[in-house]
Amino acid sequence: MTLSKTLLLLPIIFFAATPVKAENQVQNRIEERREVRQEIQEDRQEMRQENVENRQELRTTIVQDKLEMRRQNAIKIANNIVSKFENRFNYLEKIKARLQLKITNQKTIRDMTEAQKKLDLYDTTKYATDLAALKAKVATIATIDKPQTVVPALKEVTKLIQKDLKDLHQYLVDVLKLMVKAPKIN
Repeated sequence: MTLSKTLLLLPIIFFAATPVKAENQVQNRIEERREVRQEIQEDRQEMRQENVENRQELRTTIVQDKLEMRRQNAIKIANNIVSKFENRFNYLEKIKARLQLKITNQKTIRDMTEAQKKLDLYDTTKYATDLAALKAKVATIATIDKPQTVVPALKEVTKLIQKDLKDLHQYLVDVLKLMVKAPKIN
């Protein structure tokens, strides 16, 4: 080949190679953009997944916190009920002691044998066993998963204790009536 032919072919070859090179550069840029988009989408997907997990963890902690608060409130309410029953029982015990003192003081003036017999029937064992059962039920609230399942049993035991306290009160009322009706000793 001659020099003139090569000179003629050289620009053709040069310009023919340039579009291929330019086309390769365009393809490379397109591929880079696709890769960047893919990375961005993957990052977004990871963020979404992390957000979902965080929300799930937050929900479980909120549910557990609410359960714990309810449990603590239930225990607090039950302990208040127990303390009220104990206070009422202590009050009845004070009244019993005062009646016993009255009976001993009045023995010289009146016949207090019936009142003393009735006061001796004053028995607190049923109350003590029912109160122990109530305290055991209150203790189970702290360990059970669903505290509301204990509520019916608590209601039953509290009704028993109320009945026991009413019975004890009625004994004291009867003793007082017998004391008032006791005949005088001549």
